[in-house]
Amino acid sequence: MEIRIKDVLGEDITIEDAILLREIIRNNINLGVVLDFQGFKRIPTTFLNVLLGDLINKFGREFIFKQINVKNLSNYKDYSRVVLGTTFQ
Repeated sequence: MEIRIKDVLGEDITIEDAILLREIIRNNINLGVVLDFQGFKRIPTTFLNVLLGDLINKFGREFIFKQINVKNLSNYKDYSRVVLGTTFQ
């Protein structure tokens, strides 16, 4: 399932939007999810933490990394650090 973030959340994303998006992901996690961040310059790390933290705790880092892919994310390194942990190389 591909989710165009701008289509679902609009142009000005908030932490509350991360909670909404997390539930959409949770309901489709077994299908695999692609998050398309086209149109955003940078996504705050706090948004990524709120979006992924509970999912990582429930399903594990490796599962989330395999099931959720991102594209058009300018700060992919921040995403990787959230998903894989701060020791990622």
